[in-house]
Amino acid sequence: MREISAGAAAGATAWTPEMVVFASRAAALNLPFVPLIALGRNGTQAVPPEAVRRGNIALGADGTVYIAPAADKTAAIAAWVARHPAPARRLRVTAPSEIRRALIAAGAARFADLAVSGLYRRFPDLSARRVIRPRQLFALAIIAAAAALALMSDPLGAATKIGFVATLFFLTVSALRFAAANAVGGRGLPSPAVDPPIPDDQLPVYTVLVPLYREAAVVRSVVAALRRIDWPSELLDIKLVLEEDDTETRAAVERHLPGPPFEAIVVPRAGPRTKPKALAFAQLFSRGEFVTVYDAEDDPHPRQLREAFARFRADPELACVQAPLLTDNPDPSWIARLFAIEYSALFDGLLPLLARLNLPLPLGGTSNHFRRSTLDAIGGWDPFNVTEDADIGLRLARGGYRVGMITLPTYEEAPVRFGAWMRQRTRWFKGWMQTCLVHTRQPIRLCSDLGLKRTLSFIAIQLGMIISAMLHPVFLGLLIAVAADPALMAPRGGGPLTSWLFIIGLANLLAGYSAMTALAGRTLPLRGLSRIEPALIGLPVYWLLMSVATYRAFFQLLFRPHYWAKTTHFGFPNGSARPYRRRRGRRGARAAESFGLSQAEGAAAEAG
Repeated sequence: MREISAGAAAGATAWTPEMVVFASRAAALNLPFVPLIALGRNGTQAVPPEAVRRGNIALGADGTVYIAPAADKTAAIAAWVARHPAPARRLRVTAPSEIRRALIAAGAARFADLAVSGLYRRFPDLSARRVIRPRQLFALAIIAAAAALALMSDPLGAATKIGFVATLFFLTVSALRFAAANAVGGRGLPSPAVDPPIPDDQLPVYTVLVPLYREAAVVRSVVAALRRIDWPSELLDIKLVLEEDDTETRAAVERHLPGPPFEAIVVPRAGPRTKPKALAFAQLFSRGEFVTVYDAEDDPHPRQLREAFARFRADPELACVQAPLLTDNPDPSWIARLFAIEYSALFDGLLPLLARLNLPLPLGGTSNHFRRSTLDAIGGWDPFNVTEDADIGLRLARGGYRVGMITLPTYEEAPVRFGAWMRQRTRWFKGWMQTCLVHTRQPIRLCSDLGLKRTLSFIAIQLGMIISAMLHPVFLGLLIAVAADPALMAPRGGGPLTSWLFIIGLANLLAGYSAMTALAGRTLPLRGLSRIEPALIGLPVYWLLMSVATYRAFFQLLFRPHYWAKTTHFGFPNGSARPYRRRRGRRGARAAESFGLSQAEGAAAEAG
């Protein structure tokens, strides 16, 4: 970390140049100031994460003691230095962030082991380190064998029975979507829980974790977005989490890192290369009472942290809140438009309904806010689960914790290209499969933790998404086949299909398409996105692509269970506001108000 000149400090406003502050304290103590330190191999490797978080003292291999004196401790340290001039010669002053960096580097291997194996050691049955247990494999083999024998002995009868079972999942998911559409109604979005504003002197330290891997192109824009957060800088703890061998992103962070409250955390090459592993590592050194996660391309509403904290303060039993995710690029391609529709239906429709019913919430991978104490109690993120959001939402539910929704959103990029979308969706389905396998290892205990209603909700939503995606091509193929040759509808013995099988397929598809269309029709206007509603005509093709992603996920689960398919982000490298937010005219003003902007902020956004 470079030393900052006094002249540079004079020009700084929002972000205090940490090095200048501690250089001045060193001068007041008549001690040397060192902007960069290297501890070497010594007892420092036994320092616990709690000491790293404090960042006030470290011991070098040569006996040098590095301190970062707090303002209220300076007088006492000065008195000690005056009384003990000989040992004081070993003292050096540096900044807290530099002590934290050096301590993490010195104990990297041990901290990496804590991050990779911490959950597995505490709760081995809840870790995806071993994706499937022998008894689960045996049970699945029995089911598959029974289905295969039934299909060989009585193909039509077995197919009809399988269709009826699948219908339970299809129609349950469709019913939830219809219920969510009805719940949205005409009420629109609720008002953000930030009025009246909480005084700054009542706010706690808030940690923001931002995992970055091969994201050099968007470092500048994500730093700009995070600098717009409305929270006292001295109470922010923003950690940009980097991979050890990602030299390009690390170089970009060094160029654009503005100093406190920003810090860079370098994750050693150990264990799986996954986002939850990086989060688990950074969480060891997080200093906030509350923690949130943003992705590299995210642009959160500036007051989102304030709304989240207001909800936490108003409800002490609330463990986590999820902010809605919006896409800021829904226009470039049809797949981006359908992705935006999907997000609208999920974050403004389905998830708020689940939260109101106190059912397990499959969290989004970003913009979820946690109480730090709760996150630690459930073991944090699972480094081996590639949809850590769905898993941690279920572990919160199993621990008896409640999850809620807030209203102020986060903008992020929708995949524009088919390949990027397919890689991302394959990873999501693989993670949902992991989550289902992990949490159904002990069905009786799962039901005891969640209760019957919430267990059925988890099975219907998580397993329902997988089964629906896998069987969607089958039912769609039935309809196409009957449309091409109506004689296939003949009764059993007169044709290759029974009328019941056709009716099942038709009912499932009509219910699924209708429910999604109804939910999108209610949620899209809330965010000013009605113009992309015609893209729903492509829903059957979109769901067929999901089926492809599901089968790809199944084979990846068998051969590469912990492989993390990277989603490339493009962002806006100049750090400007997102173009989609610069809407013109009355519709833009209404849309601005809909996600919690004041009229003045809406006018500023329209002015660009």
